[in-house]
Amino acid sequence: MEINGLPAHPLLVHVVVVLLPLAAIGGILVSLWPAAQRKLTFLVPLAAVVGTAVVPLTTKAGHALEDTLGQTTPAIDTHAGYGEKVIWFAVVFAVATVVQWWLLRGKGPSAAVRWIVAAVVVVSAVGVLTIVVLTGDSGARAVWG
Repeated sequence: MEINGLPAHPLLVHVVVVLLPLAAIGGILVSLWPAAQRKLTFLVPLAAVVGTAVVPLTTKAGHALEDTLGQTTPAIDTHAGYGEKVIWFAVVFAVATVVQWWLLRGKGPSAAVRWIVAAVVVVSAVGVLTIVVLTGDSGARAVWG
């Protein structure tokens, strides 16, 4: 997989490592700070969904790059292992942010339900941040280490 003659993986990975952490930080802010709810409620799930949608493309491009290299190392295996887990964290986070956005739009469920969803958003945001950092760090070490 290439984009304009360059391997697609290092190009696509920038979408994931920018959008998902920004969405995660925004999700935490929306969950804990009412002023952020008024400003970021729509942007957070949008970034989370777009970032999540790019993860499978990035993973596929990573496998294609690995096949092109024709060799693997323990560092590449570690990176690939983390990379395979990103989608699961991202999906949970994206779904949680969409549910939170939907709840914050109306006068629906009780405050307790909104707080439970906010807790799920915060926990899944921390998970996304963690797995993206671990994946990115192991990828950088595979390339530059």
